Amino acid sequence: MRNWLKTVASLLLVVCMVMGMAVSFAEEAAVDTYTYRTATTALGNNWNPHTWETNADQSILDNYLSTPFVTMSILDSENGVYQWVYKMATSVTDVTKDHLDDLTKYNVTLMDGTTLETTEAGYVYEIALNPDAKWEDGTPINADSYITSMKYLLDPEMKNYRANLYYAGESAVAGGEAYYYSGSTAYLDNNPSGGTAVYTMDALVKDEEGFYNTADGAKVYVATTDAMGWLGGNALADYVGAYGEAYFGMDGYNALVAAADENGRVRLNDEALANIIATITAVADWGEDESCAPNYFVYTKDYPVVDFDVVGCYKVDDYTIRYVNATYIDINYFLTSLTSTWLVYEPLYTAGFDTTGTLKTTNYGTSMETTMSYGPYKIESLQADKQMVFTQNENWYGWTKNEDGTLTSTTNFLVDGEYQPAYQTTSVVIDVMDEAAMKQAFLKGELTEWTPLADDLATYASSDQMYKVDETYTMSFFFNTGVEALKTMDESKGNQNSVVLSNIDFRKAFSLAIDRAEYVTATEGYKPAFALMNNLYFYDVYNDPTSSYRNSEPAMQAVCNLYGVEYGEGTPYATLRDAYLSINGYNLTEAKELMKKAHDQLVADGLYVSGEPIHVRIGWAKGALTSADNKQLELMNKYINAAASEAGFGTITLEAIGNITDRYGDVPAGEYAIGYGAWGGAAFYPFRNMQVYCDTDQYEINEAGCWDPAAEMLTLNVNGEDVEMSWKDWSGALIGSGRYAAADFETKLQVTAQMEELYLKKFYRIPLAGTTLPSMLSYQCSYYTEDYNIMYGFGGLELMSYNYTDAEWAEYVASEGGTLSYE
Repeated sequence: MRNWLKTVASLLLVVCMVMGMAVSFAEEAAVDTYTYRTATTALGNNWNPHTWETNADQSILDNYLSTPFVTMSILDSENGVYQWVYKMATSVTDVTKDHLDDLTKYNVTLMDGTTLETTEAGYVYEIALNPDAKWEDGTPINADSYITSMKYLLDPEMKNYRANLYYAGESAVAGGEAYYYSGSTAYLDNNPSGGTAVYTMDALVKDEEGFYNTADGAKVYVATTDAMGWLGGNALADYVGAYGEAYFGMDGYNALVAAADENGRVRLNDEALANIIATITAVADWGEDESCAPNYFVYTKDYPVVDFDVVGCYKVDDYTIRYVNATYIDINYFLTSLTSTWLVYEPLYTAGFDTTGTLKTTNYGTSMETTMSYGPYKIESLQADKQMVFTQNENWYGWTKNEDGTLTSTTNFLVDGEYQPAYQTTSVVIDVMDEAAMKQAFLKGELTEWTPLADDLATYASSDQMYKVDETYTMSFFFNTGVEALKTMDESKGNQNSVVLSNIDFRKAFSLAIDRAEYVTATEGYKPAFALMNNLYFYDVYNDPTSSYRNSEPAMQAVCNLYGVEYGEGTPYATLRDAYLSINGYNLTEAKELMKKAHDQLVADGLYVSGEPIHVRIGWAKGALTSADNKQLELMNKYINAAASEAGFGTITLEAIGNITDRYGDVPAGEYAIGYGAWGGAAFYPFRNMQVYCDTDQYEINEAGCWDPAAEMLTLNVNGEDVEMSWKDWSGALIGSGRYAAADFETKLQVTAQMEELYLKKFYRIPLAGTTLPSMLSYQCSYYTEDYNIMYGFGGLELMSYNYTDAEWAEYVASEGGTLSYE
């Protein structure tokens, strides 16, 4: 079909040439246009790189209005080889060994076991800037532009939302945190993970005024409106507002509110302590006692006043800056961080300042008038909640202006050995419409792309214009296995005998009973998943495109160990890979045996009465349940009952609940015993993946109702040596300043695979399916390559080509009667 369409386009051109005598001069001189039309249910409304929040915001910023320092593109499409491509930078160089003084000056944290004398790379990077780069109005972009923008990004008076990418994390700039919090007091959650409180009452000290402080003098407060890890990211006020006196002591709560400051916080003294205890213990169904009070505390951390010169991002000359990373970072990971920037246009940024609130804000990047592009396109028109139009930004460095006034571009890098036409798209139109309207618009030729809903996927599954891209997200069941929490859910949350989930054999049996090959048929695009990470995770992709974590020996062995599959002499499988590829996660025989074992133990422990029915509500979806959700649920009920039917359990009913604001927080908070959701992202960082399950500082652990990874110890064998650390410490040991951050890949693979295996053996989380992202592409366009690569996709908008001009496309759609067939 695609080749046929290209032939039609060629024939149309031939016809035009043959009929040239009849074409007017004006028509001959008309400029060809190529419009990319897309749609969304809601337009982005904030593409300020310092504060954007939604995917729609980011799409506008990244695809049209900005250009990164570097990006990835195709080097060899036939063999799937990528290359780094310089854009707003002309080079990025590791200059650490020549600037070790910067490590001291900016208080860099060195990796464990290293010193300045042994450090040669991984901290200081020099970025040479593109001297041809300009803003949409022609103003040059230079080193001062970047340094000034970084100062605004980290401005302590603004507390910009996206500053966290630069004051924390692997690519944090040295001194960024100190400047961001300069002269301010941070209020830190006393139980950010929802597990164990940082400070218990025994650890606090009462001062002369009767207030409690930490041993090092930090003030402690009872928090009523702060988001708390103990409450799954919600505030006490949220819960009291939702449930009132049904669960809370209102006299105690009202006393707290009356004493609170403008931020809803009350200095902790004996009176405040008594009031929070009275609030959470008045109703037995809430299930808390006075020992839980510290879970509602916040404590202070004071930062001294500092100037921006503490930040390790500085100008070398007019077109060179240096970036000092707060911790060690490999150059390829640093380049990855440079695929987006912090650049803003100072005159518009400052013109939009508003200082009437507690924090200084700006309206930069929230309208056409407050936006200045430095990308290939600029905003031509914007109708709020209706339409956004982009046209070519004539001052973008990549355009060539032709004699006829048109703008064209060619890659500044070789693709398959040649310089290729780039950004053939002359304009982009984003319309707001509902999902049903999008489908009709696509079939009428009015949209260039369309993402089919689940019910449409089967219809277009075999279409040449259907593209399915694997995602890193793994859909899983995650649990709250706490016995007391489960008892409370059985008493007051609509469950019956959900306490059986506290038994590890029950959860393992549940996992083995799931026929994942059948389960994924309930939803188009799902693929079976048996572990936490899928085939998209690469541990050395920058140097070795074949370095799949999942296909490494340690990772394959971990999955074989998890499912008890052996290989070698006397087994059905000759090699480790043969054994690994045989795994489907399904073993009903073993599941039945485990269910019987679980039943007997639960009865013996007095947690379950043989034969009684079991009903478990699952926090399933943020929105309403779909037909696919119902199909999945039907299969799950079939699987678990098939495993449990002969074990002595009564009928098991799993109930899916939709329209949940925060199912990820509600499970550890004790609202649901099971949640259904996914983790994904960071495909090139498999060695940090375990942090989402273990690092209670950076993440709200979904399984916080099961364990405290900061307290539970883990012994791993690393290169023949047994090493003990907490699960939390292990999860960060391979990155940043961690103990094994500079270790070789074989060591890191050993550690990651062991952690993945041992974590999965807890069955706090059961992997079910990997997700894919399906999309349809109009006949008007073609991707550069049909073979998707995680490093560069299909070539992106930059390398996309058009089979029809806008005029030719309109003629073609009309010739098809105004409706196109993509089946």
